[in-house]
Amino acid sequence: MPVFFHYLYFTNTPSHVPDTMSSTANEQTSLHQHDEQHERSGDAIRLEALLQQQTDVMEMLSAGIPLQDILTQIITWIQQTDQEIIASISLAGQASTHMGTACCTTPLTGKQGNALGSFEISYKSGRQPTPAELHFIRLVARTIVMAIEHSQQSVPTVTQTANARPATPESAAERENFYQLLMDTPAVIAVLSGPQHVYMLANKLYMETIGIDRNIVGKPIREALPELADQGIFELLDDVYRTGQPFIGHEIEVGLDRKGTGEREPVFFNFIYQPIRDAEGKVIQILVHAIDVTPSVMQRRKAEQSEQQFKSFVAHSPTPIGIYVGKELRIQTVNDAILQAWEKDASVVGKTFREAIPELEGQPFFDILDRVYDTGETYEAVEEKVMLMRDGILSPTYYNFTYKALRDEQGEIYAVMNTAMEVTEQVKARQKLAEAEENLRNAIEVAKLGDWKINLQTGEVVLADRIQQWFGASPGETITIEEATACITDPSILTNALERALQPGADRMINVDYEVTNFRTGEKRVMHTSGKVFLDDISQPYMIIGITQDVTEQRQRQQELERLVNERTRALSIANIELKEANKTLERVNNNLEQYAYVTSHDLQEPLRKIKIFSDILQNRTDHTADIFTRKYLNKIDASVNRMMALINDLLNFSRLDKAENTFVPTDLNLIIEDVKEDFELAIKEKKVILNVSPLQQIAAVPLQIRQLFFNLVGNAIKFSRQDLTPIVNISGRSVPATEISTHPQLNPSWKWYEIIVSDNGIGFEQRYAEKIFTIFQRLHTRDVYSGTGIGLALCEKVVSNHHGKIYAKGIVNEGASFHILIPITR
Repeated sequence: MPVFFHYLYFTNTPSHVPDTMSSTANEQTSLHQHDEQHERSGDAIRLEALLQQQTDVMEMLSAGIPLQDILTQIITWIQQTDQEIIASISLAGQASTHMGTACCTTPLTGKQGNALGSFEISYKSGRQPTPAELHFIRLVARTIVMAIEHSQQSVPTVTQTANARPATPESAAERENFYQLLMDTPAVIAVLSGPQHVYMLANKLYMETIGIDRNIVGKPIREALPELADQGIFELLDDVYRTGQPFIGHEIEVGLDRKGTGEREPVFFNFIYQPIRDAEGKVIQILVHAIDVTPSVMQRRKAEQSEQQFKSFVAHSPTPIGIYVGKELRIQTVNDAILQAWEKDASVVGKTFREAIPELEGQPFFDILDRVYDTGETYEAVEEKVMLMRDGILSPTYYNFTYKALRDEQGEIYAVMNTAMEVTEQVKARQKLAEAEENLRNAIEVAKLGDWKINLQTGEVVLADRIQQWFGASPGETITIEEATACITDPSILTNALERALQPGADRMINVDYEVTNFRTGEKRVMHTSGKVFLDDISQPYMIIGITQDVTEQRQRQQELERLVNERTRALSIANIELKEANKTLERVNNNLEQYAYVTSHDLQEPLRKIKIFSDILQNRTDHTADIFTRKYLNKIDASVNRMMALINDLLNFSRLDKAENTFVPTDLNLIIEDVKEDFELAIKEKKVILNVSPLQQIAAVPLQIRQLFFNLVGNAIKFSRQDLTPIVNISGRSVPATEISTHPQLNPSWKWYEIIVSDNGIGFEQRYAEKIFTIFQRLHTRDVYSGTGIGLALCEKVVSNHHGKIYAKGIVNEGASFHILIPITR
């Protein structure tokens, strides 16, 4: 005799799912997806708990536990399921044990329609149950009805406790009583026997669930429900029968041919496959205990789909959207648009609104959000100023935005949704327009302008008060267009300008001057009127708008200015004639001076050469016979002649620089330096001069003049060396950047420039003489100490000037001097 009640002692340990199970059932099985347990909705968890509770109730009923204990256990279980619930069960003829006012009372009605009592539920918070919770309450009530009716039908022969092991129903009456218990259970119930899983029992709910009128009792499940063949169900049953391990399924999808059309309809179940063992512990049957959760699954999936669609809408919406959850207003959902507006990234999700955007501190938005959450009143803002980060700087922005409270199924506020649209550009554009209009009004007032308008469709003419006053109207008085026209000296000037602007193909602009006479005072004014013709959608003129200005004073000033200009022009013409005569005179004088310089230098050099010859003769003849006095003065004559000849030569060279034709050719500065070194070969050896020359760049120059430049600079460096120190002369060059050239206003910044530096460690000079030393005949030392004519540096400055460059000097007494030449590389 099988032991029907052993199945009631199943374990909650997850069962093993066989490898042979199809992929469909495997993917759906929640048993091996432990993490999903935490993601289940409260409804799914309650239904699964109800499934187990029904099994516990049947166990207690079969064990003969008193009804009151069973009902107490049901209440305890319900309140453990939801800590907020207060539940009670009142049987017919007994007082209610419920404390407080119930928000939901479900009658307990038997199969015969008789009243068995009531099932009462309330919530500590005082809220009402959701539709899903009401469905759950009704299922629990049906379980209570089953327990009451079964207890009334059977009287246990042995007193047992809830934890005692039930007796084996050996009698046919006990088995029938047990089968009846299964048939009355408000769940989908079936018993399958043997390895072929032959239907021994299927209750009304089971038959209603599989659909159509099927005669399944006595048939194997493979024959009774062939549509399950490829869904992994048969494999699950085989595995439970083989291993003896129960299987718990959560929201498993099963395709049933409920209408007999061959089309499978998806149905979702929470179920238990529980093995039933005989006295020896051998599995002989399987109890199928299930609840159809299709409505809740479909509802949740619909909600999830709706939520997913909403999330997709939020994510892809160009409108900034954010959802802030709870009293703390913690950021739950944001899209890229609002993150860009905040200049934040996704790391703000999970933070409170205050933590995520601290720059809003001191602005009203935190308080507004709190008020919306507390009151549920929607807040809408239009063009509200918000200080937000823009490129790392707190800047004013403008938004149209909404804060709207979101409510759950119980109507409780749980979040605030923020939608926004930035209108900064529009606000700034309007502000600029308003500013421009104000500026225009101010400009019209300051410039004393008058605006006017002509409606070409109605013929209406509107003149500003200022214009009417120019024509003679008193303040507040309006004159007609005929009166205003009569004040114009020559009205055709204005009418012709208007007609030209209205002609097809014209530029539509009016710009004309005319004279008016004030009809009250007789004062004449010169007016300047400008305007524009505006076209409608079909390119027809419909409006002329313009401004008029009193330009009487300007015209008077212009006439006076023209008079002065004419007088000045006549004076300049006379001065120009005189200047031309002076230039001709100066040119004749310059020619005479040039001829004089040539003749003078030739005539001066000829007697100097003779004096030099005669001096040399006297020195040669008196080498041994002349006394000291004679030799002394002969030497002085010779030195004076040499100085005079050097001076004449330097003067000639200096004057030739003004007359020389400046033919610029590519010039190798390194070759010129080599020539100059040969000129000073003896002096360099005599004074043991160290001459350092860095490689120099080729430039466009006049080679002869550049040679004169280096000859004088190197000669001065050798001449003005210190006796107690080995002379060192350095020559170097570098390209000069345009930014540096800009500090020299006299130089052309579009050319490429080169700097040549000639420096020494000689006697130097005081910096205050830096400009004076380039003056002709300027000397800082006497001839007795350092020979020279005082023309060398003036010649250098002339050479650099001829090359459109600049030369300047730096010096420190007894440390040395440096000369800097800025000269174009190309021109």
